Amino acid sequence: MPPHLHPRSRSTTGLFAGTLLASLMVVGIPHVFPCPAPRRTFADSEMIMTTGGQQIQRVRRRRRKDVEPTAQDESLPARTPLASEEEVSTFLQLEEEAALLSKPGRECPIPKPTGMLDTEIDWTTYMQQIRLFLDGERNYILIKGSTGPLVYPAAHVYSYTLLHHLTDEGRDIAFGQIIFAFLYLITLTIVMACYRRSGAPPYLFPLLVLSKRLHSIYMLRLFNDGLAALCMWISIWFFINRKWTAGVVVWSFGLGIKMTLILLAPAIIVLLALSLSVWPCIRLAALGLGIQVMLAIPFLPMNPQGYFNSAFEFGRQFMYKWTVNWRFIPEDIFLSPAWWRALIIVHALILVSFGLTSFLRPAGINLFAFLNKFCKGQHRGIPLHHNFIMAVLLTCLSTGFLCARSLHYQFFAYLSWATPYLLWRTGAHPVIVCIVWLLQEIAWNTYPSTNISSAIVVLSLVAQVAGVFANRKDAFPTLSPTPKEHAQ
Repeated sequence: MPPHLHPRSRSTTGLFAGTLLASLMVVGIPHVFPCPAPRRTFADSEMIMTTGGQQIQRVRRRRRKDVEPTAQDESLPARTPLASEEEVSTFLQLEEEAALLSKPGRECPIPKPTGMLDTEIDWTTYMQQIRLFLDGERNYILIKGSTGPLVYPAAHVYSYTLLHHLTDEGRDIAFGQIIFAFLYLITLTIVMACYRRSGAPPYLFPLLVLSKRLHSIYMLRLFNDGLAALCMWISIWFFINRKWTAGVVVWSFGLGIKMTLILLAPAIIVLLALSLSVWPCIRLAALGLGIQVMLAIPFLPMNPQGYFNSAFEFGRQFMYKWTVNWRFIPEDIFLSPAWWRALIIVHALILVSFGLTSFLRPAGINLFAFLNKFCKGQHRGIPLHHNFIMAVLLTCLSTGFLCARSLHYQFFAYLSWATPYLLWRTGAHPVIVCIVWLLQEIAWNTYPSTNISSAIVVLSLVAQVAGVFANRKDAFPTLSPTPKEHAQ
């Protein structure tokens, strides 16, 4: 490896710092300089804003001075010019406002992502559900919003309760987007730290900050996937540094925000079983389960079954029009239970294949011998390579997305930062890595999804999973790294 490409070289460190600084500037500058177009009209203001941010100057009505009636006017019939002037003024005012509304435009000189600042999708529903929670509703199936019932675990409720208080009961969407911008930067920093810890090559770092869809998910849409992805990457950082208890705690809390993180459960089981003995594994499993029960305590006395059915609904039926990955198959097949069962079987077969050929390689024995040794308490733990840990976690994540019944656009929050690493672990040429990454980015930015875009989404996931499996001897290193070891 050339010295300037070494993960610890000055060029790599400079690229890491420069990429992080560029992302901070790109995300932060639009919020540092305020938009000159005011977003809110106050009670004492004379300004009204169009949907495009255009200011409308309201026409001020002239006050008609009251004139003392004279004796000679009393004999004349009463005239009503006031009503006529008000009608004319109102008509002219409405005409002017209609003309301005017909020419929407933006006055803000700072470029922002396509669309208006207030481009939230589920934020209003989240806030409606939080208001019911704050009003004392504890029956989970009765907590609903304008787009449907609450279908996320309890940590989602607590997280958005905090955001509800920070954003003036959800009305200050702009401040909520600033909060999510900082969450994006924090997550990006942790992701880059994980990449650098794993010895990833420098050309991967720019790919981490160039996703338009990822910026939309975090800074515009305010999805809870941003919070769950933050917990996911914090837990990955703890795992690759062998902080097993902290990793399980953060992962379990992220699972309490959104059930998507359950895709990491097989990987966590494998890593704990390899690294620890049977009783520490049992204690950590009880800890993860106990966190879920503790988070659900306010809702369990009222309707425990309703809580778990809503928060962890495995048999949820998804709508065909929102799918990103299976648009190219007929709708009747997409909605059929047989298709769902087939995906579950394929998912299980892929995980078992990785388990038999890759995940247990550090143990040096087959599955049955390892289970026998582990259950008898004879297994004392194996030191794992940090690349092995990260590869196992992200491979299980990508496999779950490949076999998912339906993917929506917000799920890209988990996949976007995993793809460059997995493509690198396939051993592909950097040009191929960048091409596959670009095709996936284009497909996820296609709205609504098409047959071609959904096929690209699936094929890119196939490339990641199959590529890692084909290169499993290098993708899952079995020896602990030495101080002189270089990442290739």
